[in-house]
Amino acid sequence: MSNRREAVFATQAVISIGAIWTAALPMLGAQAVLQRFRQLNAKIFLSEDGYRLDGKDVDMLTKLAEIVEGLPSLEKVLIVGSKPDSHSKDISCIRNSCFLDEFLKMGVEDDGSVPPMQFEQVSFSHPITIGYTSGSTGVPKCIVHGSSILIAVANYVLINFDTDRDSRWFSVMPAGTGIWISNITKHFLGQTIVLYEGSPYFLSPTSFWDVLEKHRISHILMFPRALDEMEKRNYSPTKKHDLPLVRLTTSGCATKPKTYDFLLRFLKDSVYSTSL
Repeated sequence: MSNRREAVFATQAVISIGAIWTAALPMLGAQAVLQRFRQLNAKIFLSEDGYRLDGKDVDMLTKLAEIVEGLPSLEKVLIVGSKPDSHSKDISCIRNSCFLDEFLKMGVEDDGSVPPMQFEQVSFSHPITIGYTSGSTGVPKCIVHGSSILIAVANYVLINFDTDRDSRWFSVMPAGTGIWISNITKHFLGQTIVLYEGSPYFLSPTSFWDVLEKHRISHILMFPRALDEMEKRNYSPTKKHDLPLVRLTTSGCATKPKTYDFLLRFLKDSVYSTSL
């Protein structure tokens, strides 16, 4: 799944019934995904049919078919349509598959109403999500987190990032990143998440800064390499941009000192930055 709302909703839904959520980055190849998911005996698989990156459409169905064939434990494959015409695509080659909206209709009552949600009470150590090591020294190893991770991350976000119910997060981190689960805790704290799919600097030199201003973003969560690319291209905000206070969190690799210098040139003392 790329960085889209269905991934957030699915994470919340899975955890709410006591099941275990895991994800892989959408840009990974089929074999890289299988190295991770073959360890899990997974039952339900959620994927989009495609996404856009740098102005190009990336098809996921061919790769998805290969992944599904490599996971015999799967009982259902749910496909999220990325475009209005997605339902016209032939998904018959993907075993036990259907589109997500068709699957959701199965849970609707005869009168069209949605039955009340039933939450599963679990222990503090009950596993709710699985992450993975990089796989640089062999098959990626599973990292299991219990439900306590939600409290730990909520505590970290609330105390270390000066957040409150008015905080608005801008994130380019798709499902499969180690920091993805923090999206759940932000909703728990009543905060707003603005998800961005694709390269934040692709549309125009100021598109990234335009989005921050338009949505009154207070916190940014992104990969350092995206900031490195903007620094190389000198894609900086103009004097017209109103960015009074921005808190930046980077994750995925180390942030270079010159990247901090780039931000401080125009955000001066208004930016708080940390690297996870």
